[in-house]
Amino acid sequence: MTPAGPHGQLDQFFLLSHDLFCCIDLDGRMLQVNPAFETLLGYPADALLGKPCGKVIDERDHGVIEGVLARIVEGRDVAAFEVRARSVTRALHWLEVDPSLGEGVVYVVARVVTERKRVEEHLKRTQQLFEIVGKTALIGGWYVDMDEGKPIWSDEVCHIHGVAPGFQPTIDEAIAFYTPTYQPRIRAYFDACCEHGISFDDTFEIITHDYQPLWVRVIGKAVCDSDGNVIRVQGSTQDITQRKATERQLQLLERSVESSTNGVLIVDAGHDDLPIVYANTAFERITGYSRQEALGRNCRFLQGEDTDPNTVKQLRQGIAAESEVHVVIRNYRRSGAPFWNDLYISPVRDDLGQVTHFVGVQNDISEQREYQAQLAYNASHDALTGLPNRMLLTQRLEQGCLVARRYQRHLAVLFIDLDDFKPINDTLGHEVGDFILVEVAKRLEDELRPWDTIARFGGDEFVVLLPDLAHENDVIQVVERILKRLATPYWQRGGELRITASIGVAMNDGLISEPLQLIQQADLAMYKAKRRGRNTCQWYTDDLNRKVSERVSLRNALQQAIEQEEFELYFQPQIHGPSGRVIGVEALIRWQHPERGFVSPGDFIPLAEDTGQIIPISDWVLTTACRVAKQLNGLGLGRITMAVNVSPMQFQRPGFLASIQLVLEESGLAADLLELELTEGVLMDSAEQAIQALQDLRQLGVHIAMDDFGTGFSSLSYLKHLPINKIKIDRSFINDVVSDHRDAAIVEGVLTMAAKLDLDVLVEGVETAAQYAYLRQQLCDYFQGFYFARPMPLEALLSFLCEQQRHL
Repeated sequence: MTPAGPHGQLDQFFLLSHDLFCCIDLDGRMLQVNPAFETLLGYPADALLGKPCGKVIDERDHGVIEGVLARIVEGRDVAAFEVRARSVTRALHWLEVDPSLGEGVVYVVARVVTERKRVEEHLKRTQQLFEIVGKTALIGGWYVDMDEGKPIWSDEVCHIHGVAPGFQPTIDEAIAFYTPTYQPRIRAYFDACCEHGISFDDTFEIITHDYQPLWVRVIGKAVCDSDGNVIRVQGSTQDITQRKATERQLQLLERSVESSTNGVLIVDAGHDDLPIVYANTAFERITGYSRQEALGRNCRFLQGEDTDPNTVKQLRQGIAAESEVHVVIRNYRRSGAPFWNDLYISPVRDDLGQVTHFVGVQNDISEQREYQAQLAYNASHDALTGLPNRMLLTQRLEQGCLVARRYQRHLAVLFIDLDDFKPINDTLGHEVGDFILVEVAKRLEDELRPWDTIARFGGDEFVVLLPDLAHENDVIQVVERILKRLATPYWQRGGELRITASIGVAMNDGLISEPLQLIQQADLAMYKAKRRGRNTCQWYTDDLNRKVSERVSLRNALQQAIEQEEFELYFQPQIHGPSGRVIGVEALIRWQHPERGFVSPGDFIPLAEDTGQIIPISDWVLTTACRVAKQLNGLGLGRITMAVNVSPMQFQRPGFLASIQLVLEESGLAADLLELELTEGVLMDSAEQAIQALQDLRQLGVHIAMDDFGTGFSSLSYLKHLPINKIKIDRSFINDVVSDHRDAAIVEGVLTMAAKLDLDVLVEGVETAAQYAYLRQQLCDYFQGFYFARPMPLEALLSFLCEQQRHL
């Protein structure tokens, strides 16, 4: 290094230092440089001395140097800073510069930090890349320090969960994002990772802050200290909702993909022999040849003696013409087994239009046809039992009608429905239910002729087609055998199961325009068998069809009546015998149809209960009756209760108690003026729940009456637990109470029992003075019947009450 000016030689340290050293004046001209400076930048000292330092500093950092010199001249401290230097070959070097002010000069020590800057730049690019990847792949990072015990979420994790960046939840808050199904699993994973360092990687479903369901993949790993103690759990969360949707779609397509028989070959058109350069896995599966055995060979090795020469010629002509070609050719597997190859060949051209390769797509038609045959079988047969399904049954039925018509034979259709199959399926499980169905199918097949058809119609319904019968009565023996065989015990896992069937039979000689009507007719007859006690059969008749048609018509008319409010309430007074005063009325629905005229409640109420139409009807009756009761009790005629019948379906409906409260509030009727009449049928299912519901009604203040007492089948043991106010003795015991000592005994027994239980008793159906006199002798106080008053509309009731008031 050559000295410049009076500053003298640098000491030995700077001569031998690996750091760059230079001395510059206050104008930025270089006065001294050390050997390390010359070596790094490739300039000899003579080429630098007296030159501005900008000669070796990158132009982008000249402003940095000028600013530093200005601060040094002003006497301010200058911290180390970084600039870029250019060597004589224009190579870029990063320097960390530490300047200090001397006497009129600035001493500069610079360290080469190029490698560090390269690493920092790489890390920066990597971080940017990770950020881009995280946003693109919807991956975020998180960690939980054991000392803190609180999750730290990255912005992407916050984004995934639908919360603002910077949101940091508690562990419980974080787990609360997971659906209830997955919360126990993620908590167990996290606890195991915290306590035992067990990593986890699983998929979960979460509900975001804005209530959007998402699928996420969560990876968690433990970080341990030198003693093996877990100090942190960290991991990532990735939104895989789209992937899960794709996976679900792929699962639907999986069966099709697995059954695919397509193979792909690529041959090199640049060689005369067209050697194979690629073969996929499907080719190996189809042909039995491995890729190694096929590569380099011409496809002709798949041909054999029975391969059609004309097909081979067609192939060669298409290849020679460099055009697409499609052939079906007989090829042979490695085992020697033949198969039919549906082969498509297409040329592959380069940018200049030259054919470089041919792609062949092969399809093993042998497997395809077998697969199609299986699909055709599945389309026409039940998957569980293997029996024909509706589609095949329809075809067989049409064929059977054709044979019957052509040869003057008879045809029978049996519609079979298993009795009480649903409880078996619900209580013992579908596995047992499936066993029963399969066993029923086998037993039916055993009892029928080979040319008869047994089809599973759906659920636990089977249809048997008996074609080519000489006489109609031939079907009787078949039905008897089926009923007996199906009722035989079923043994499953050492346990005995019993089930019976109801059968409907429809007969025809083939002279029917719509064969499917036979199935409908047999179905109607089957329901008739159900109503006749089950485990029996019934024949279809025109009278049955008429009744069913009438039921359908009545149901439609009933729906119209509900929508157009064609109903009216009649009221039958309830009398207090000792005083003769009306103490209550029972609301009775009446329906005056515009065309049918008066329709008896006995006709439409059971239908409404079967169809569920009883619910809107009951709601209307209750609302109307409470409004009338409020009106009656405002006339000053004394206290009059309103009795309203409640159907079991209405009583068992969720929200029944709330509906009673609402009606009372809207009508303004006092609760103790409403008396709900229920039959014993409400106790047939879930007696404990029914009793609780009755207790809730009593707490509300509503009175409860047990209607038609003595005609039901519930145990008297429940009576002592029932929170009821009154018993209504059914009219069936009153008709002959004077002349029949058995009816009299029953009535006396009920009266005695009710008195012991502190219950009121009201007798229905009192129609004669003799009945009334007898009942009064038995100390019965409350009555209802034609002897006192018939059911009447509201206007007539008001007149009746006023007339009675004048005579009291």
